[in-house]
Amino acid sequence: MLLFHKIATQPTAVHNDKKADSHRNNLETDVRKNKQMINNNFIFKIAFRYFRAKKNEKFVSIISAFSLVGVMIGVAALIVVMSVMNGFHIELTKNIIGLNGDIVINRQGGSIDNYEEIKAKLLKQDYVKHVTFIAYGQALALGKSNNSGVLVKGMKLKDLSVRNEIFKNVNFGSFDNFHGKNVIALGEQLASNLGVTVGDKIRLISPNNSVSTTFGSMPRSKEFKVIAIFNSGMYDYDLTTILMPLTAAQNFLSLGNDINLIEINSLDPDKALTYSHKIQLLLGPTLYVFNWQTLNSQFLSALAVERTAMFTILSLIITVAAFNIISSLFMLVKDKTSDIAILRTMGASTKQIMLIFIYNGMFIGLLGTTLGVILGVTFSYNIQTIKNYLERITGTKIFEAAIYFLYSLPSKVRAEDIILITSLSIILCFLATIYPSYRASKLNPVDALRYE
Repeated sequence: MLLFHKIATQPTAVHNDKKADSHRNNLETDVRKNKQMINNNFIFKIAFRYFRAKKNEKFVSIISAFSLVGVMIGVAALIVVMSVMNGFHIELTKNIIGLNGDIVINRQGGSIDNYEEIKAKLLKQDYVKHVTFIAYGQALALGKSNNSGVLVKGMKLKDLSVRNEIFKNVNFGSFDNFHGKNVIALGEQLASNLGVTVGDKIRLISPNNSVSTTFGSMPRSKEFKVIAIFNSGMYDYDLTTILMPLTAAQNFLSLGNDINLIEINSLDPDKALTYSHKIQLLLGPTLYVFNWQTLNSQFLSALAVERTAMFTILSLIITVAAFNIISSLFMLVKDKTSDIAILRTMGASTKQIMLIFIYNGMFIGLLGTTLGVILGVTFSYNIQTIKNYLERITGTKIFEAAIYFLYSLPSKVRAEDIILITSLSIILCFLATIYPSYRASKLNPVDALRYE
């Protein structure tokens, strides 16, 4: 009887084993199909769907919008500030070199009498483009409405003609009669301060040069006729400088036929430091050679420090926006807990769950960065127009030439700055996505579905 029972039940057991194997195979097939379905393209689509918030996810979308706007404003502000700082450096450098030369030579405590010999030596150097003889000194200018301390610079007309910042920017009069001993040209700010125009006369008094009279020694004083008023682009230069023919300056400053300064324009102003060392060796220790970089080293260093400081400070805007991305992703993870659990049961790996939220955060970062670049570049290229408009509607001066040296707000967009700012923004946004995405990938699907 027992033997019969074993024989009778054996086919049933075999049938059950086959049924279990079949079910297991079907389940494995379904899992494989699910894993094939949940590929990277599918993950990308899910992330994009989460990025487009629905009506019941308004709060999450508001946080995401703040993050996006924060990234956009941070990137745009960085581009604008870096472009303005670039513009300042370029314009100030151009004006410093254009108005005063790349390299200057003087003799400590004395004048230079062998300047023609020095010029001949200098012009034999392949890096020297132009040599200008200068007679300069301080004076007091007496105008119609005011008096002002000025710097007198005397030079020949042919040397003045190579200084385009002055020669091609004459507002009133001309340099056609820039010869003789009684004519001068001055900057528009100084002309306005003294209350004079073309054709008027001003009196110059030299405190360092005196003439003997029956009443004793008196400062040298002489009247000059204004023949030109120029705008050099540098507020400070236009406020303090008077130009006159070289012979007139030599006579007024009691230099005789001597000069007291030589200005050199080189082929490459950026190599002025190297050139100045070569010229010093060429001319010997009796003359002092300076370059524009050394003479303005403190000013240039201040510009560089300010540029670095502004970059660091404004980078914090992007950093704060990145923290907002962290907040928005944590809220999104909490809102999508059941979705994460379902995806895990369908066969999604922890890496794929991480990618969903990394993609979502990067959508915010990339879109914010792109909009920020567009806004920043557009603003930088039109900053002067925007400044003029704001000054017109507010009735106040936003950009004072007396403070910033220049009359206009310069801007220079550089590709390397945009690449640096864009890279910084994308890296910060990516780093902000890692921890929330990691937390999402570690959710237990069983626990997540249990409380749904």
